[in-house]
Amino acid sequence: MKRLEKILLLTFTVVAVQTTLIANAKAQADLLTKLDMDQDGFISLREAVSNTDLLRHFGMIDTNEDGKLSPEELKASGKLSTLPDKN
Repeated sequence: MKRLEKILLLTFTVVAVQTTLIANAKAQADLLTKLDMDQDGFISLREAVSNTDLLRHFGMIDTNEDGKLSPEELKASGKLSTLPDKN
Protein backbone atom coordinates (compact mmCIF):
# COMPACT_ATOMS: atom_id res chain seq x y z
CA MET A 1 0.00 0.00 0.00
CA LYS A 2 2.86 2.39 0.73
CA ARG A 3 4.11 2.00 -2.80
CA LEU A 4 0.73 3.03 -4.19
CA GLU A 5 0.67 6.07 -1.88
CA LYS A 6 4.12 7.13 -3.11
CA ILE A 7 3.05 6.77 -6.74
CA LEU A 8 -0.11 8.80 -6.11
CA LEU A 9 1.85 11.49 -4.26
CA LEU A 10 4.41 11.69 -7.06
CA THR A 11 1.64 11.89 -9.67
CA PHE A 12 -0.11 14.64 -7.71
CA THR A 13 3.15 16.58 -7.40
CA VAL A 14 3.85 16.35 -11.14
CA VAL A 15 0.32 17.52 -11.96
CA ALA A 16 0.62 20.43 -9.52
CA VAL A 17 3.94 21.57 -10.99
CA GLN A 18 2.62 21.32 -14.56
CA THR A 19 -0.50 23.28 -13.62
CA THR A 20 1.62 26.04 -12.10
CA LEU A 21 3.86 26.21 -15.17
CA ILE A 22 0.85 26.38 -17.49
CA ALA A 23 -0.76 29.11 -15.37
CA ASN A 24 2.43 31.18 -15.45
CA ALA A 25 2.74 30.78 -19.22
CA LYS A 26 -0.88 31.86 -19.63
CA ALA A 27 -0.36 34.88 -17.37
CA GLN A 28 2.68 35.86 -19.43
CA ALA A 29 0.75 35.51 -22.69
CA ASP A 30 -2.23 37.44 -21.27
CA LEU A 31 0.01 40.27 -20.09
CA LEU A 32 1.71 40.48 -23.48
CA THR A 33 -1.63 40.38 -25.30
CA LYS A 34 -3.11 43.15 -23.14
CA LEU A 35 -0.16 45.51 -23.11
CA ASP A 36 1.62 44.90 -26.44
CA MET A 37 -0.30 47.48 -28.46
CA ASP A 38 1.99 47.40 -31.50
CA GLN A 39 2.06 43.58 -31.50
CA ASP A 40 5.85 43.35 -31.77
CA GLY A 41 6.10 40.68 -29.07
CA PHE A 42 7.59 43.05 -26.48
CA ILE A 43 6.24 45.45 -23.89
CA SER A 44 7.82 48.88 -24.25
CA LEU A 45 8.04 51.43 -21.48
CA ARG A 46 5.24 53.39 -23.15
CA GLU A 47 3.04 50.26 -23.22
CA ALA A 48 3.84 49.41 -19.58
CA VAL A 49 2.44 52.76 -18.39
CA SER A 50 -1.06 51.26 -18.22
CA ASN A 51 0.06 48.81 -15.50
CA THR A 52 1.57 50.72 -12.59
CA ASP A 53 3.05 47.65 -10.90
CA LEU A 54 4.75 46.52 -14.10
CA LEU A 55 5.99 50.06 -14.66
CA ARG A 56 7.35 50.18 -11.12
CA HIS A 57 9.45 47.03 -11.75
CA PHE A 58 10.26 47.71 -15.41
CA GLY A 59 13.93 48.54 -14.80
CA MET A 60 14.52 45.39 -12.78
CA ILE A 61 12.74 43.15 -15.32
CA ASP A 62 14.50 44.69 -18.35
CA THR A 63 17.76 42.85 -17.71
CA ASN A 64 19.33 43.64 -21.09
CA GLU A 65 18.35 47.31 -20.72
CA ASP A 66 16.94 47.62 -24.24
CA GLY A 67 13.86 49.53 -23.10
CA LYS A 68 11.41 46.70 -23.72
CA LEU A 69 10.36 43.54 -21.93
CA SER A 70 10.62 40.26 -23.78
CA PRO A 71 8.61 37.17 -22.90
CA GLU A 72 11.83 35.64 -21.57
CA GLU A 73 12.51 38.61 -19.29
CA LEU A 74 8.96 38.49 -17.97
CA LYS A 75 9.24 34.78 -17.28
CA ALA A 76 12.66 35.07 -15.65
CA SER A 77 11.55 37.95 -13.43
CA GLY A 78 9.05 35.84 -11.54
CA LYS A 79 6.94 38.98 -11.21
CA LEU A 80 4.00 37.70 -13.27
CA SER A 81 2.27 36.17 -10.29
CA THR A 82 2.64 39.37 -8.26
CA LEU A 83 1.36 41.78 -10.91
CA PRO A 84 -2.33 42.54 -10.68
CA ASP A 85 -4.41 42.09 -13.79
CA LYS A 86 -5.36 45.59 -14.91
CA ASN A 87 -7.57 46.39 -17.90
